[in-house]
Amino acid sequence: MMVKVNFFLLLPETEPTNQWMRSTETEFSEVASYKSLIEELKGVSDSLHIEAYEGFYDHLNIKNFLCWYDTLDDCYPSPLKKILRSLLRNDFQDWREEVNQSPETNYQIFSQHIRDHTLCEIAERKKKGSDDKYALLNHHACNIHDVTIVISINGKESIEIESLEGKEKVLAWFAKNRQPARNFNINPKHGENRQNSQVIGGEKISPLRCSLEEVQTLLQTAIGTSEKEFFNLDPTHDQIIVFKYEGPTPQNMYHGYHVPKDSVEIPFAIRKRLM
Repeated sequence: MMVKVNFFLLLPETEPTNQWMRSTETEFSEVASYKSLIEELKGVSDSLHIEAYEGFYDHLNIKNFLCWYDTLDDCYPSPLKKILRSLLRNDFQDWREEVNQSPETNYQIFSQHIRDHTLCEIAERKKKGSDDKYALLNHHACNIHDVTIVISINGKESIEIESLEGKEKVLAWFAKNRQPARNFNINPKHGENRQNSQVIGGEKISPLRCSLEEVQTLLQTAIGTSEKEFFNLDPTHDQIIVFKYEGPTPQNMYHGYHVPKDSVEIPFAIRKRLM
């Protein structure tokens, strides 16, 4: 069975459902605060458009998040709510449509009970022991800022949940945990640790200036608009590496080569993000 990435979203709440949740009423009490939260969430979502994952949210958490905003904003329909609903509709599904946690099960954080919650759901699904990857996007939602949140189940099992705050941490997590992983293939045409371009059959061939180990690391954080072509800045050589997809195989292979930062091969939007 294919290993998959399970990515759960958690937002702050107007009426916190447990002592670990942040309150929108006290901490995000202006329309501008909601706007910032939703625009930041859209930035995270946009950065993941080329990643393969199953996204999950809790419709009760979303409803609770919007309660205070509904008292602040008299626009109908609300532009921010439309953005949020579009994000959820396109990238996430409601985990309550297929609940795994049980009301009879005792879930605890730091010896304190927690129930009917996204963290309980992740813990219950992860407990099944598959090789699937699990992560929580803690979007200003939870006051626990540890890298991992530990959920105790019936005092017998401890399930570690990776908690991610902010786009950079989310991208770093996907670089290490994406499924399938990206792998680099040295193409003899471009070589390895080759410093000069060559002309083969009248075609100028750009070199791969770094080692396989170096380029494999850069491939993991490369960006693009589709899986067929990625780009990343190689700070050692002050050039950009173009990564080319070699087609759908279990190895998920790419080859690549260096080009100057002002090369026409690099889309303007990509260059702007890398610079």
